[in-house]
Amino acid sequence: MRPKPRARITFGTAVAIMLAGCGSGGNPVSPPAAPPPPPSAPLTFDQIVDSVRSAYGLPAMAGAIVTRENGLVKAGVAGMRRAGGTTPVTIEDRWHIGSNTKAMTAALAAIAVKQGVIAWTTTVAQAFPESLASIHPAYRDATLEDLLAHRAGIRNDPPSSVFVDGGTAKTQREAATAWGLAAVPIGLRGSFYYSNVGYIIAGSMIERALGGVYEDLLLSRLSTPVGATHIAFGPAAAGTNDEPVAHYLQNGKWVPCEGCDNPPGFSSAGRVRLPIGDWARIIQELLNADAGASTLITAVDGRRLFTAAVDIPGSTDSYGLGWVITFRSWGGRTAAHDGSNTVNHSVAWLGLDTAVAFLATTNAADLNGGTTGAALDALVARMLKFYQVGK
Repeated sequence: MRPKPRARITFGTAVAIMLAGCGSGGNPVSPPAAPPPPPSAPLTFDQIVDSVRSAYGLPAMAGAIVTRENGLVKAGVAGMRRAGGTTPVTIEDRWHIGSNTKAMTAALAAIAVKQGVIAWTTTVAQAFPESLASIHPAYRDATLEDLLAHRAGIRNDPPSSVFVDGGTAKTQREAATAWGLAAVPIGLRGSFYYSNVGYIIAGSMIERALGGVYEDLLLSRLSTPVGATHIAFGPAAAGTNDEPVAHYLQNGKWVPCEGCDNPPGFSSAGRVRLPIGDWARIIQELLNADAGASTLITAVDGRRLFTAAVDIPGSTDSYGLGWVITFRSWGGRTAAHDGSNTVNHSVAWLGLDTAVAFLATTNAADLNGGTTGAALDALVARMLKFYQVGK
């Protein structure tokens, strides 16, 4: 049985060996000893990615290093678009990044705030006045910022019946929004509860404020201005080998999942598919936003995206707007997020104080067994080493 797609969040040193040849001493005049072979050539970045992919047995992987100053520093891909296939992935291929879309939704909200068409304090009652009677009283004062920080008490995944077959992404969002705002709260407002529906509702609020459709707005207001022009939404086309195909693990083997993804109404919570280079361009803009250097987001709102808004229970980490906020020695203030629709998996780590980011993704997911999570972490660690020592 293939997994049901959903969006979610969770949370070595190489040794060079030199070989020397020994000449025979039996001849009266021995030939000169052959010089030792040179040290092994450093791995290319693609080979670094492939070394991790191979170690964890994944169909394909991609990785990138991004800095605020220079943008995409290094990017590499390795493996096959389909497990057991013969079509390799390319640097232009689009990868499904799941809930790493949430950072883009929060950034789009910041763009709308800058334009003055919505505020962080805009409530759902203000955004959907015609639905006031059906909105649960606990949500009426929940704000746009509450939704993006997962502190509105909204339930997570609605029943599939909410997403009408054949409905547009926008109408599905509207239906999921109505369901979410009428449902009994799962938690108290102000406490952390991760909710895809909260981001669907935020997407609907942004649509109303900017006067458009979320998918089009993300392209026109965020991705296109930064040069990320190859973004799509949803899965790779079923039965094709044109892009990385999603996979799930069954009996120890990767099984292709044709056309698998969450419904179109999930876009603002996690349906972006894009090349690793386009993801890098958006991440560079977000690094600029945190530093007050974005042309799209104000300095105050850029820092707001990466400021702790709510504590995550059982952790020393917090959640900002679209990011887990933590600390790492290599990055100081650090933002991170992972994303998976259960058949693709990705992770982003941003060192905000050091202005460097590491992105990793694969066209497979093993959330229960932890295979893909471990592989993504290993690739990030390997890229960090490459960034620090150059090999």
